[in-house]
Amino acid sequence: MTLFVALVGVGTFVYFAYQYLVTESRIPELLERYRPLGSVTDGSATRFDAERGYRDLDAARSHREALSLRTRTI
Repeated sequence: MTLFVALVGVGTFVYFAYQYLVTESRIPELLERYRPLGSVTDGSATRFDAERGYRDLDAARSHREALSLRTRTI
């Protein structure tokens, strides 16, 4: 008898949980709203980003060299 009452209790819980998830829950709406667009690899660095990184490194190097030249002449 105890097993029967436990199964009825679990079955009732599962029924109400299923009804909540299907009818009341916003989970499907939120999953659709926040799903990523495109593939995961679309956000990878482009050729322009790589070139920009090299230009930034060149600018930093030339700035450092200009400072070293300026300190030698003073």
